[in-house]
Amino acid sequence: MISERAWNHVSASGIAPKLVFAHPSILQQRPETSMYYRGAALLPQKRVAAIAVPIASWENGTRKKPISDDDAKKVARLYNAAISSIIEGASGWTLENGYRNIIANMGIGLDGTFRNIIGRDAEALIKTRIANWLRDFGLICEEDESGTEFLLPRGYSMRFGSEPDVLFRREDPDGAARDVATIEIKGGKDPAGALERLGAMQKSFEATPPSCVNMLIAGVVTSEMRTRLNRMGVDKVFLLDALSHDGESWTEFVNEVFHYTVRIAESTAV
Repeated sequence: MISERAWNHVSASGIAPKLVFAHPSILQQRPETSMYYRGAALLPQKRVAAIAVPIASWENGTRKKPISDDDAKKVARLYNAAISSIIEGASGWTLENGYRNIIANMGIGLDGTFRNIIGRDAEALIKTRIANWLRDFGLICEEDESGTEFLLPRGYSMRFGSEPDVLFRREDPDGAARDVATIEIKGGKDPAGALERLGAMQKSFEATPPSCVNMLIAGVVTSEMRTRLNRMGVDKVFLLDALSHDGESWTEFVNEVFHYTVRIAESTAV
């Protein structure tokens, strides 16, 4: 899968081929070199896994079993096809170009990692802010020691958990409890993982009764994600950044939750 033009260019430049093109034997003997060649090819791990085989364990050193000849060839061919295309499309490609690609690819990967870390922290941030807001307005009647179960006025309760992240229930006069509203918090900002996060959220929403109001707090909403949310009937969507930094957006959010849906506050426009 190394193109003739790319090979000739590298040879004429006096560059050792192993510094540009992946060889199956190198990948088998030193699996971590996958990161080097993948970077030169400008390929994310997910793309390599989808086209060839998963290589995350190769690169982080956790793989225990030897890499098979077939897997090594699949990955090497993918890298070499992409690298050949890059070399052919560049004017006077040099090894420095390859190094810049590696650094750029690492930057993209780190950006995605930090976006997902922000996403994980978002859940704790929103839950803490909701609980503090309720305390400030004297709307918590009782809470457990773990700070995850709350009794609210007018027969409502709130539970922090997962799937959903926040659940509101109300006890009817006959003693039966029903789900009133849920909030899913998907704070990851990597657009590439938006639909994956949506899939996880959809499972949670589908488990709620038809009368339950399902809300979403998202780090990013792509156009395709917005289309799918509309099909699911989820129109109460809030952006994490706005809730974190914009007072008006936060007021709009707590109005929606605690005045119109979970009706325990007479007015929250403060």
